[in-house]
Amino acid sequence: MTDDRDEVYRKWGRVVRSEDGTILHVDEAGEASERHGVFRASPIAGEAAGASPLPAPDAASVDRCVHAILDRGDRSYQVERLIVTSGIARHETNGVTWTEETQRLHASLVVPPLRVLIDLASLDVAAVDAIGSLLGRAGDARPAPPRVRLAPAIAAALLPHLIGELAMEQREGARDGKGQPVERRAITAGPPPNWYRPSYAIRPVRAWLNLRALPFGSIDPEAPVAVGLLSPIDGKVLQVLCVAGQSVFPTTLEWGAVTAVSRDEPVWHPYEGGSFGAEMML
Repeated sequence: MTDDRDEVYRKWGRVVRSEDGTILHVDEAGEASERHGVFRASPIAGEAAGASPLPAPDAASVDRCVHAILDRGDRSYQVERLIVTSGIARHETNGVTWTEETQRLHASLVVPPLRVLIDLASLDVAAVDAIGSLLGRAGDARPAPPRVRLAPAIAAALLPHLIGELAMEQREGARDGKGQPVERRAITAGPPPNWYRPSYAIRPVRAWLNLRALPFGSIDPEAPVAVGLLSPIDGKVLQVLCVAGQSVFPTTLEWGAVTAVSRDEPVWHPYEGGSFGAEMML
C-alpha cells in the first residue's frame, strides 16, 4: 500500500464437510487487512454489521455422495481418505461484494501397494468409482510408453507447472482475492493482473487464475492414457495409473514437451487458482 488506508477483506462462510463419514457443519467469519505492508487476519467477533445471513449449504448432496462411495460393498478398492464439501461464502473488499458456491471432492483410493489421488470440483461418484475400478485391475509397473495421453484431471493438475512453457489463457471468472473481475486474457510474461486468496488468513498473491491450455496438434486416440495420479507432481516426474487397451498398470513419466492439447471443452478442477483440464499428449 502507498497510503495510510487499510485494505480490508471480509469473508462469511458456511460449509458442510464430511471427513471419512463424519459430518461437520462449519460457520466462519473472518477479516484481513493490510497497511504499510503489514498483513493481519482474525475472526470477526459476533455478527458483523451488514452481513446478510447465508443460506444453508447442500448437506443432502454431501450425504448422498458419501454414502454412495463408502457404503458400496462390491468395490475392488479401499477408500483410505474421503473429504466431501459443499459451501457458500460471501466476500467483501474494495467496495465490492460477491457470493460463491462450491463443491469439492478429495479422495485417496488404495489397492496396496498403489494409491490414487482424486480432486474434483463436483460430487461425481461415478468418476471416483471408475478410477477405483481401474486401480483394482492394475498389474505390475511398466516402463513409460513412448507417447501418452493425459486425462483431463491430470492435465489440469499439470497446468500450474507449465506456465511459461505452454501457450495458455486465463478464462473468465467471478472475482479474485481483491474483488477485481477475472477476465479472459492471454497468459504472458510479467506479473499477473489478478490475485489468489485461498483463505482470509493468508495474504493474497498475484497469480494467473482459471488456467486453460490453448488447443493445438493432434491427439492420438490409440495412445495409452494416464487416468490417475499415484502421487503429487514432483518437478518433471508424474507417477500415474495408465491404461493401454485392456491393460492397467502404474508407470512413471518424466514429462517433457506437450505435443498436443485437445479441442474438447475443458472441465474446471480445483488446483491452486483453478485449472481447466482437457486431454493432453506427451
